Amino acid sequence: MKKILTLALAVLMSLSLVACSSPSGEGEGTGGDVFNTSTELKDTLSLTYTSDPNTLDYLTSVYAIDFETVAPLVDGLLGYDKYGHIVGNLAETWEHNEDMTEWTFHLRQGVNWVTNTGEVYAEVTADDFVAALQHAADFKSGTIYLLYGDGQSSDSGLVGLNDYLAGTVDFDAVGVKATDTYTVTYTFNDPVPYMESMATYGIMYPVNRTFLESQGEGCALGSPNVDTCNFGSVSPDSILYNGSHLLSALDAKSQIRFTKNENYYNAEEVYVNEVTWIYAGEEQDVYSTIVGFENGTYDQASLSPVWEDFDDYVAKYDGYYYESLPNASIFGTNFNYNRSVYEHTAHADEASQQATQEAIHNVNFRNAVLHAFDRVAYLAVQVPEDMAVAMLRNFNGNPDIVVTSDGRTYGELVSEAYSELVGEEVDLSDGQDPFLNKEKALEYIELAKADGIEFPIYLDLAYINNASEVYLNRAQSMKNSIEENTDGQIVVNLIGEDIDTYQDIQYYNSDPTMMDYDINTFSGWSPDYTDPKTYTDIYSTTTGTYMKTLGLPLGSEDTAETAAIKEEVGLTRFEELYRAADAITDDMDARYEAFAEADAWLVAQALMLPSQMDTRGYVVTRVVPFTKQYSQAGLGDYKFVGMQVQEGIVTREQYDAAYEDFLANR
Repeated sequence: MKKILTLALAVLMSLSLVACSSPSGEGEGTGGDVFNTSTELKDTLSLTYTSDPNTLDYLTSVYAIDFETVAPLVDGLLGYDKYGHIVGNLAETWEHNEDMTEWTFHLRQGVNWVTNTGEVYAEVTADDFVAALQHAADFKSGTIYLLYGDGQSSDSGLVGLNDYLAGTVDFDAVGVKATDTYTVTYTFNDPVPYMESMATYGIMYPVNRTFLESQGEGCALGSPNVDTCNFGSVSPDSILYNGSHLLSALDAKSQIRFTKNENYYNAEEVYVNEVTWIYAGEEQDVYSTIVGFENGTYDQASLSPVWEDFDDYVAKYDGYYYESLPNASIFGTNFNYNRSVYEHTAHADEASQQATQEAIHNVNFRNAVLHAFDRVAYLAVQVPEDMAVAMLRNFNGNPDIVVTSDGRTYGELVSEAYSELVGEEVDLSDGQDPFLNKEKALEYIELAKADGIEFPIYLDLAYINNASEVYLNRAQSMKNSIEENTDGQIVVNLIGEDIDTYQDIQYYNSDPTMMDYDINTFSGWSPDYTDPKTYTDIYSTTTGTYMKTLGLPLGSEDTAETAAIKEEVGLTRFEELYRAADAITDDMDARYEAFAEADAWLVAQALMLPSQMDTRGYVVTRVVPFTKQYSQAGLGDYKFVGMQVQEGIVTREQYDAAYEDFLANR
């Protein structure tokens, strides 16, 4: 997260946060007048959710739904206020040495761990952070890469961590130390200028050593066994709590309920005593949540263009709905560069399979797909067309993640680097499409033919066929535009799969050799911390989380064949650019410019095809705007601290005033 997001969640969330009854009515539901604008606060919140967590082990997971569930339950060292400023959570103060290789955090005293029933278990101490990191390392956490640098050498990342992972030293040699009861220090081989924002993330959350090891023989630190460790096993009593809320119910595909932690150290800032998520999964009616909003069942919703009477709803809620903000996530299309499984395919024969693999390895072919894909039409299946345009994101990152000393945004740096690579000025900023161009798509096809690629080429694209029609419609839109803009020389095969099969193949699968598709539109990413590295590193050939999505192993498991593929498609060069950028720690402008070169290379080589930020839309709500924590990295957005909920609907005037205050103080 930050975390691997799933497009299925993004799409379903847009549909499940919908709310109104018939637009021809007067807005009356069993809960009263939906247009009541009372600002009197209430202490409950009810929303929908679309996917159950896989684990409550916040130290090992890499999936968004897991973090979203756990974030209100456990606090880490640092967090965010409602304007996005970093503030102390469990740490009251912190400092670093001159070169930012050593970071020391001084904990607030008197913070308690409690059980899921609210019983005090123990005080939070510095040793909890040491135990937590050892547990994360023992269980090969999906986010441990944040701390191990290049993952290859002893002199990279957190001191001693790579050696511990390799089994050559004891954990005492690792650079996380409890120097006294309330002081924890992290020592790195290299400077970590983004440590403050990283300290807001789950991999740096604490765990009580005694409780952890009580959860099964396999939880013993230094002797891990996933089969006999029950910590975080999707049961409310499998973890301890130091956050604002306790998990009082977790019923699969039914409800998740959070109750205020009365022992929370910042309890006076917790205004919502009970939060209920009600399951609204793949079989829901698209109008179900809209009815729920009007009768008071749900407190937030979106207006969805999948409704035939969408325009009527927009008119009905004029003056009440607002446009959700841009966000830091990125979704795109990834190619499978080493497909070996064809259990879910429409390829006619092995020759077709081989031809597609050869084409995918060709940069001109990949650019033809990029320039043929009408992303606005694809997104407009789900959101209004103006919002579809606003959702466009044109490289693998957030244009606003950092700004140079002379005021240039990161997006501007990437645009400059990309323009230099392609030999013409191209703007990669959000909210416009610099790629869609049939003439260019056909030019790239001719270049691919000159490289020996024989057309037509067939691409297997899976979609979910037992949920919302949005999935089929988006897939069909992608197919239509690519085929039309290449004059049928690139054909997209639509493969319908149930949601469980789809997720197993394209999302949860950790074996790159079992990725069963030619192109994948399912996964997305949001940042762990506020540095360009947080996006760039997911495509690292040695440590990148997305290597498996590309059908390729990490560098330590490369064969001669997979190493050659990485070289052929341009991933090896990307790795060189990425490593060179990450080595710059004494000149942040130079660091950002170097990362921009790597990100520009990723797009110029069409190694991934950027498409969108997370789903946006027209929102109606009773949640008081800009009261809860705000962040574009870490887990701040998932917490309930500060959040207020009012009895009546938020007016656009109320929202705009709160937004102006947010902009003035962020």
